[in-house]
Parts: sequence; structure tokens; C-alpha cells
Amino acid sequence: MRNLRCLTVSVAFGMLAAACGNDPSPGEDHDDHALESLRFEGEELSVLLAGGTSQPIEIASGFRRVGLLWDAADEGALEVRTSLDGAAWSDWAAPAIVSQEEVAHAGHVDISDVDAMAAWLQVRVPAGKAAPTFLVIEPMPDIPAAFDPSDVVPEAEEDTEAAFWWDEQPTPIGTLRVYSRADWGARAPRCSSSSMNPVRATIHHTVTPTSDSMSPQARLRQIQAFHQNSRGWCDIGYNYLVSRDGRVWRGRGPTTVGAHVANANTGNIGISLIGTYTSTRVTATQMCNTAKLLRRLKQAYGISLARSNVRGHRQYGGTACPGNALYGQIDAILRKANRGCQVN
Repeated sequence: MRNLRCLTVSVAFGMLAAACGNDPSPGEDHDDHALESLRFEGEELSVLLAGGTSQPIEIASGFRRVGLLWDAADEGALEVRTSLDGAAWSDWAAPAIVSQEEVAHAGHVDISDVDAMAAWLQVRVPAGKAAPTFLVIEPMPDIPAAFDPSDVVPEAEEDTEAAFWWDEQPTPIGTLRVYSRADWGARAPRCSSSSMNPVRATIHHTVTPTSDSMSPQARLRQIQAFHQNSRGWCDIGYNYLVSRDGRVWRGRGPTTVGAHVANANTGNIGISLIGTYTSTRVTATQMCNTAKLLRRLKQAYGISLARSNVRGHRQYGGTACPGNALYGQIDAILRKANRGCQVN
């Protein structure tokens, strides 16, 4: 299987992004590839879709699937076409929808010749439709195998420490509740994932809207559907997520290998803050409850709260995640995890 080693993206009006990702280690039996995304919102999205159609976007490393997350009031508000050479183009195609709830959509478009690698794509808003207000484009090097219903595994217990993890429980720096998968309406995992003994943690952001019209539960369902149906992963990639209101949500849980850092998922708990923190800072409540979660992980598993052991995703290379603003707050989160925090 070919994987996306370096994502170089350009359009006719200039370079949008350049990012490199790592391939998963051969033979690993769990999801292990975190792809870099192109994210557009506000003025950047208006520029991208000026006139209703984007300029051609070059993905120099190639792709076979275009993963898409978007918010739009209108149905059918987005179409995609692809090209192998930037000259001959496919027909415009509506994405295959894998999740649709309120304004939030998730889906993908596959190239027609699966033996080739496309290098160009365009997106457009069909005539008469209102443009999306948020868009993530994720070029993928391969088309995952179609979902087999027999791959669904029963939802496991919240693990042997269920009450420890999602009831109201004290930590040395204050009480923390971790909301269960049932609380956000999670789907069952679609295949078995490896278990692990957690020894470190990595901080991420989801690159979804920060000032979000969606509830955290609905946004989590969108992310999970995209991870399972468009990326072909077993489950939502992260072990925990923290919404902007400070609530902590269980993803895969503390002892299941996630899919959040290529080549470095084993023993590594992925904590993703819901939103985009390139320039916007996380809230005081998010910081405090992320700190409490890290302190609970130290209690349960002995995870050191040293900066060398709790990293931002970018420290593993190939990504700007978790955004400049959040990356700059990791030290403060760890100080709170070690010394305590209080929010009103």
C-alpha cells in the first residue's frame, strides 16, 4: 500500500500548504497514519470559492481519495473533480456521504482509475446552492477496503476502571468527569484494535470550527464517521477529546491503541481538543480539564507529566497540529496538571 509521505499543495494563485506525513510501520495491525488536511473557513474559504469554483489544487504526492468535512445549510453544496495531469478532468461528482447531521457533513470522492494516482483537484459550489461555511480537504493515497458489517465488534465495557474514568471522580487537583461513548452516541468499533499500556500522551486539535454551531456530541459523531468510513479506521482516532466548554469525552479510551501519530501510537494516548487552535487559544476550562485528565492518567498509569513525555503532535514531525496557539499552551497545561487549577 502506498502512503502519503509528503503533501505538497499549490494552486494557481500560490502555495497553500506544504506538509509531510510519515508512513505506518510495516506489519502493524492498528490504524497508524495521521494525514495532513487543508482547512478553509471565513475569508480563506471565500477566496478559495470565489466565483463558485476553486482554482486547480495540485497534490504533488498524488491521491486516490479526497476526504471531505464541511458545514453547509444546503444539501448538495459541494462537488469535486480530479485530474491525473491538470489537463484532462473527471466529471464533477458529489461526495459519497458518510455522515450528515444538521449542517455538518462528511464524505469522500474517489478517482475513477484506482490504478492511477491523481495529482490535481478542484471543488465547486453548484449553481443555486449556498456555499459551505467550513471545509476540510484531505487527499488520501489509497482507497480503504469497503466496510464489511461482520467487522463490527461489540462495544466493550468502558474497561475494568469504568467508574474511575467517566463518573465524577476526584483527582489530586480537582474533580473530573469523563463522558462515556454512550453520552455522545458513538458507533461501535468496526474492527478490533490492539490494547496497550499507556506511557505517554500527545496533544492534538480536530481542525473543526472553534466557534461551533454544532453540539460537541454531533461534532464527535461526524469525526468518528469520517475516520471509520472515509479513512477506513476502526474507530475515532483519538483516545480522548475535550470540547470548548471543557467537557472531556472518551474516544477509544486509555488502553486501546489509537490512530493519531504515525509510527508512534503504541503506548501513546491521543488527546484532541475540539476546534482549531492556530491563532485562537483554548479556554481556561479546556486547559484545566485537560490538565485534570493528564493527572488522572498519571494516577492510573504512572504517565509522567514532564514536557518530554507529553508532546504536541508536531513534535513527531510532518504537521502543524495542534496549532500554534495550543502548542504554546502545553507548558501551561502541564503546570496546571502538576500544581492544580481552578476555574469558575
